[in-house]
Amino acid sequence: MNPISPLQLRDYFIESLHVDANTSFKAEEDKSFESKLLVDFDFLKRDGGSTFRIDLDVKVNPTEESFKNASYRIRIKTQTFLEFDPSFPETDIPKMLGPNGLAMAYSIVRGIVGQATGTSLHGKFMLPTVNFIELIKVKAQSKSKQALPQSSKKKSTHKKRK
Repeated sequence: MNPISPLQLRDYFIESLHVDANTSFKAEEDKSFESKLLVDFDFLKRDGGSTFRIDLDVKVNPTEESFKNASYRIRIKTQTFLEFDPSFPETDIPKMLGPNGLAMAYSIVRGIVGQATGTSLHGKFMLPTVNFIELIKVKAQSKSKQALPQSSKKKSTHKKRK
C-alpha cells in the first residue's frame, strides 16, 4: 500500500492576519469563557489542471460583544494550493477535496495563529477543531437557497471597467 495521498499540499499564503489582545481580559480559573468562531471558505480550480486553491477566512470573536469577554480577536485569511495526482479519478475529487483539503488548510491556519499569539499578552491561542463535513453541508444548503430559478434571474446592469 502506498501511504502517499493523491492530494498534496503545494503552497500557501497569508492574505491577511490581524490579532488584537484584549487588555482588560482577566482569565479566572473557576470561570470558563467561550470564543466565537466563524469559518468561511471557497474552492477555485486552476484551468486545465488538477490544482485547486482554497480561500479560508477564519474569525475569532469578531464582534465587540464577543471580544469584551475573550482574550483575543483574530482574523486570518489564507490561500492554500493543493494538487491531485493526475491518475486520481476526477469524479472522486469533490469527496476528497472538501473535507481533506479544508482540514489541511485549517491546520496551516491553526499553526499560524498559535505562533502569532504565542508571544502575545494572553499566550498561545489554539483554534478549536472544526467539523468541515457540517460546514460544507451548511454552505451547500445556503447556496441552493440563494440560487434563483432561471426564469426570475435579472440581467446585471453593472458596467465593466475597461
